[in-house]
Amino acid sequence: PVHKQRFAYALKHGTVGVYDKTSRAWRVKSKNRVNCITCFDIDSDGVPELIAGWENGKVEVRNEKSGEVIFKDYFQAPVAALVHADYRLDGRGTLMCLTTEGDVRGWLPSSAGGDAGSGAQSAAEAKDSEAYRALLSTKQALTQELASYQEQTKQFKLGGKDSAQGIIPTDTKINITLKSNNTQGTVELQLMTSNYSVIRAVVIFAEHLFDGEACMLHPVPPSNNVIVQIAPTKDIQTTMSIKAMVGLSSNSVQYHVFESTYEMPKFAMYHRVELHELPKTPEGFCQFYFPKRPNWVMGWLQKSFINLDQQAMQPRNASAGAVLDVSFVSLRTGDPLCISMTGDQGGQITIKTDDIEVAGELVQDLCAYLNVTELESTANFPEEMDKFKQVLMKVDEYNAVRLKLTAEMADSANLVKALIVKAEDYRMLSDMTNLKKVFSGLQQTNGDLIAEYNKRANNHQQLLAQLKDVNMMIQKAAKLRVGGAKTRVVAACRQAIKKNSIHELFQIIKTGQDNTSAP
Repeated sequence: PVHKQRFAYALKHGTVGVYDKTSRAWRVKSKNRVNCITCFDIDSDGVPELIAGWENGKVEVRNEKSGEVIFKDYFQAPVAALVHADYRLDGRGTLMCLTTEGDVRGWLPSSAGGDAGSGAQSAAEAKDSEAYRALLSTKQALTQELASYQEQTKQFKLGGKDSAQGIIPTDTKINITLKSNNTQGTVELQLMTSNYSVIRAVVIFAEHLFDGEACMLHPVPPSNNVIVQIAPTKDIQTTMSIKAMVGLSSNSVQYHVFESTYEMPKFAMYHRVELHELPKTPEGFCQFYFPKRPNWVMGWLQKSFINLDQQAMQPRNASAGAVLDVSFVSLRTGDPLCISMTGDQGGQITIKTDDIEVAGELVQDLCAYLNVTELESTANFPEEMDKFKQVLMKVDEYNAVRLKLTAEMADSANLVKALIVKAEDYRMLSDMTNLKKVFSGLQQTNGDLIAEYNKRANNHQQLLAQLKDVNMMIQKAAKLRVGGAKTRVVAACRQAIKKNSIHELFQIIKTGQDNTSAP
């Protein structure tokens, strides 16, 4: 923990960052590894800073809100640990850094004054300092951009027309669009210049989309229209930071870097199709009453999917009472997905899919977007329930085997005890012939015990894997509900498992209620 609801983290590949509750406030990446982190109020402003010790000997002090470097120092050896306490016994903490070579260095926090108003004064000074650093950073960026323009103007005046080879028109813009490609099974990010300027390279930074969280593309030859194929493995909303190098032509020696951000919708890997284009009709479904108007649900669909407009979401059969009806195909698996809604002032929403996890993600995202805190639902996923039934049968089988192996090991353990007593008796009687026979039997029994233990350990691992699948199924069923209903489903499912009531467990997953709470 850093301060209030913020906590810091570090990863072994060189990432340091801070989360504010469940959202990430900032992060930085480096080619070096982070060896240790701690929190310490080095500037006496009442808010701890994040201190990081690196493998290359660097110690950084960063602002916990913005991640800006406030102070840094270097050692000749990798940092081993960062500690802080009142080592001087004067009522003030001391930050100490230790390296792998035994070097120790300490820092005292800056003085915060001794009067009653020093805390408020320090906080005000820290706020002013943060604003000053932000303005200074903006000034530096604008100064660099101005210097670049001045250099281009200077070369243009000195060299004439030939020097203007890399200067692009001032009205050049980059247009970014996102569309799905059902043939390739990917999402296409298209970058196009507003004129004849060409794109030499594109760099995209985004989480969960690429290996290493970055992608670099060099079109050959450079073109004013570049398409980047993206195939995220999970349904997750992320922001892409895009940088494009744009020049006047493929022979340009100067390029302008356009920077922009683009939001990847959470369900971008679903391609909209007409109902008759679906490969099959989904057997699984999730139904619930939704208290919001259809146009709000349409707004969520347009935000969470791509290539959607009002016309695409209109129902095909108005006589059925639907006010919203749209179909998709997964670009990953080709599985169908249908979403429909009835009622003008809020009504029943039906999500048809054979994947209970997809249905749960849709329910959770819809309720989070429209601030719905309580939601009951009924569901039926035949394929998923058949698989779940097989998992429960395997759990029973592995549990029966576990009990059998435990009993056999107990018998073998008792046999070992008896053989040891016999061996001691023969030793005291100096009966070496029988003693050898007993020791031979003891060795064989010990080998049997080891073999039985290996069987039991293997059975235990298989049982844990199946129990993990059971727990995942419970979580998937819970995600079909929101609020108190979600908590109730988890508790009821666990209770049904304890009672070994598969019928009751299936009923809870389908209806969200057990026999005792059903109306």
